[in-house]
Amino acid sequence: MYSVPVGAVTLVFPLLVAEAAGADARTTESYLALAMVALGIGTLLQSLGRWGIGSGFLLPSVYTAIFLPPALAAAREGGLGAVAGLTMVAGVTGVLLSRVLHRLRSFLPAEVVGLVVTVLGIILGLLSLRLVLGVDETGAGNGRDLPAALVALCVTCGVAVWGKPRLRIIAVLIGLGAGCLMHVALLAGGFLPERPAPVLHFALPSWPLTVPSLELVYLPGFVVGALAAAVRVMGDVVASQRACNPDWKRTDFRSVERGMLADGLGNIVAGAIGVIGMNSYSASVGLAAATGITARRVAAAAGIGWILLGLTPGAASLAMAVPRGVLGAVLLYAASYILMSGMTIITQRLLDSKRTLTIGVALLIALSYSEIPGLYAALPDYVRMTIGSGLVLGMAAALALNALFRIGATRIAEWHWRPEDGAKALVDAITETGRACGARAEVVGKAAHLLEEFADAAPLVVAPGGMVTLRTRFDELRLDIDLLWPGEAMASTATVDLDADTEAAGFVSGLAMMLMRHHADRLDTVALPDGRHGLTATIDDR
Repeated sequence: MYSVPVGAVTLVFPLLVAEAAGADARTTESYLALAMVALGIGTLLQSLGRWGIGSGFLLPSVYTAIFLPPALAAAREGGLGAVAGLTMVAGVTGVLLSRVLHRLRSFLPAEVVGLVVTVLGIILGLLSLRLVLGVDETGAGNGRDLPAALVALCVTCGVAVWGKPRLRIIAVLIGLGAGCLMHVALLAGGFLPERPAPVLHFALPSWPLTVPSLELVYLPGFVVGALAAAVRVMGDVVASQRACNPDWKRTDFRSVERGMLADGLGNIVAGAIGVIGMNSYSASVGLAAATGITARRVAAAAGIGWILLGLTPGAASLAMAVPRGVLGAVLLYAASYILMSGMTIITQRLLDSKRTLTIGVALLIALSYSEIPGLYAALPDYVRMTIGSGLVLGMAAALALNALFRIGATRIAEWHWRPEDGAKALVDAITETGRACGARAEVVGKAAHLLEEFADAAPLVVAPGGMVTLRTRFDELRLDIDLLWPGEAMASTATVDLDADTEAAGFVSGLAMMLMRHHADRLDTVALPDGRHGLTATIDDR
């Protein structure tokens, strides 16, 4: 049940959207209460795992920085109605993506996803710094909450770095509490100017707060957000599959599609209720592994808890009472992890010149939106509002460059190898191929281990003086490896008789086949008309 208190920190996103829309205190309170109800419904949908909806894993919903930049822009110009309508469109986009994302994988590689996450981390980090310092985009402000914010940030970082494992999980909550206590102490000591105390309204939330509307100029930001959210859910479901299944070998795409569908439906419900979009809580996978709690009924209980909390009079008022600087401190902590997560996704691949240019140029274009505002100020208003943020600009640039550089993307290579050359020659060849193609390091590592196992068995199956032909083909989605040689066939089964002669060729090749199947997603033996034998291995680049 860690997900409820930790996820409560993300209520700052709907709070910021309500403030950007100029909502009064009573409306903001109802907005936060409805946001809690939406979280509960989204969490319940994700936990279903039946009727074609939900991953069935412990993946609670939380509010995310993915939708924050476009939501803030839409709230300032079109109010909460525009946010609600566009959130519903984002949900519909997510539902559609759940049906076709597997077909778009080649046009949405991991490094582009990593770029989106990195830019999100930068945007959230800058917003957090402004909240901590108590200044606006022009640098004007009074820094009233700075002392409490620094205490919250220091405590959060201290617990995360030096605390016990159980405490690290709730480092954000501990820092939040410390910052609030510091703020109260400063008020009591007269070190801060008095402000009207927050008023607790013990009443059920009002609904509907507004009528959804469509401000199409902000649509690109929400569509990009839906795409990023869908990819994030895909990664979270795959991570959950790995955490819950010790024998996991390949992705169950049915579970992924159900999870993405639930996330899209959750955002449709959120928009209908009137709040901003949600996404799966990535850290819940680590929390589940750390606590040993993975049952989906826990997620169902968390969802019900969120709904009850949203309908509890006064709960939203307490969230509104937290000082903005303290909220900024915990968001700054979260932003650092989002930023590093994006960089990690990017560096999973062995970046070649194409990917380096795609990421580097797109990142610079994304940053130019905030660093060179005069460049975009001269554009027509509808163009500037359509761009919305550096996130949309960077994503568009990355997708365009990736599509351009996909011309001739399939790489085919061929080598000849003799068993007496040793396994190192094979490993060096596949490593160089992977670097040139930009395959993920994990994929290249699997291929290297597979070839090492083959090299151990090769002297017993390759004819004396014979040469092995190694062909590789990489097309962004998978790495195919073909091995052809004159001589004997490898064992066609992974079964090994441990009572057999361990020096026999059949035992050695059978053991090698068993180990190679562990590294490949598919492995087949082949026999050619000219008498040569071979292996065909496929490693999916997921």
